[in-house]
Amino acid sequence: MPTMAFRRIASILLCSTVLISTAQAQAVDPLANRLLVRGNLVTPDGLIANAWLDILNGRIEHIERERPNLPGVLALETNDLIFPGFIDLHNHPGFNVFPRWTPAQKFPNRYAWRSLDAYRAALENRQHALTAGGANFCDIDEYVEVKALIGGATSMIGFSGREPARVLPDCIKGLVRNLDVFTGFYGTDQGHERIVNSIGVLPLDMDSNAAARIARGLADGSIDLLAIHVAEGLPTDAESAQELDMLEARGLLTARTALIHSVGLSPSQLARVHRAGASIVWSPRSNFELYGATANVAAAFREGVTISIAPDWSPSGSDNMFDEIKYADRVNREKLDGLFSSRQLVEMASTVPARVARIDDKVGRLAPGMLADLFMIHVDEHAATGDPYQAITAGNITNIDLVMIGGVPLYGDATLLHQLNVKTEPLTVCGVTRALNTDAMPNGPFALVEARLKETMKAVGSELAPLAECGQ
Repeated sequence: MPTMAFRRIASILLCSTVLISTAQAQAVDPLANRLLVRGNLVTPDGLIANAWLDILNGRIEHIERERPNLPGVLALETNDLIFPGFIDLHNHPGFNVFPRWTPAQKFPNRYAWRSLDAYRAALENRQHALTAGGANFCDIDEYVEVKALIGGATSMIGFSGREPARVLPDCIKGLVRNLDVFTGFYGTDQGHERIVNSIGVLPLDMDSNAAARIARGLADGSIDLLAIHVAEGLPTDAESAQELDMLEARGLLTARTALIHSVGLSPSQLARVHRAGASIVWSPRSNFELYGATANVAAAFREGVTISIAPDWSPSGSDNMFDEIKYADRVNREKLDGLFSSRQLVEMASTVPARVARIDDKVGRLAPGMLADLFMIHVDEHAATGDPYQAITAGNITNIDLVMIGGVPLYGDATLLHQLNVKTEPLTVCGVTRALNTDAMPNGPFALVEARLKETMKAVGSELAPLAECGQ
């Protein structure tokens, strides 16, 4: 594939985010939009060793045991494990440029720290100053999406969350799919997504008009998912305990609802969540940092509640999905007696959230017809166990060799990217040299974005957070 041909694909798929038709592709070049990738495929039906993904126009056309006979098609042959990309159902990416915030105390609920002067001084006031009038949005967007990308995320939520919904700059259309703003699933314009992200159910966060509109959308099926903060506080906290009742009273507790955090929900309340068909989103690191406790996922599991994993945000959670899974694995081993398998934890970040968000016909697994949103990871020989999922729970983000969205390689090992004729920009992640697809960056070269952000962060009295916390 010539370099310019690939750049044309990257431009079409990421800048305009339009998946071009087979007929259009063939009119340009019958080989330009096809790619073969070999590796060990991690699928819901098991590991398919030494298999080939035949990717056409950003989708998986076929999975083959033998290399397809397609002369002239670009091929990447590896021994890597290939996973579906992570789907992050809970984040606040606009804050992920800020360094870690470690409060001097634990809190009964989120309202306690949101009203704390120390929090406002460290994060909220600075974030408002940083983004006033829409300033710096595209720099922030590129930085935090790269931050998500290096941890294997290919879809995320979080740039929305307040009513009324805002139309964001077009840079939001690049890199990671923003499920609540723009995915490219429904055309080339913003405003057509079927997922709503909400900061909470109390009047402070959601007025009656917004609640009624969302309830109608959930009832008539025009909204596929409401992801909403609920019961982010200790089980002993009365303020948090009332939120599930309020959610139900407003017609918002449905099979299309994902309850973010749910730290304060009792077993009987989790049974109600299950009866409603709703799910929860588990963010253990941030929960322990802020409250000293996390959701009762053991009770949720016993009740049959569907559980997804997501990092919340960098200031008190994990920098990326990969590291949040590793943290959840540690909680699982140390506090839950190994309740969940490595496979269950990884699927809580991929196939499960895809199903929860009703996008599992597009992403979340490796299968013919699915979009080629995936990442590839090598396994150190000394760490090999025969369990592919432990490449994540016992692995490191620097083992990720390639991340691809819609068939476009965006990040990874420079050698692999060069084999795919990708123009690259070097990037250091935890002391390891990696690379970005230069032509896919939504706001220009990453090094320039990072340099500008360092200066703008200084201007608001802060410093730029690292891309990743290493040695976790």
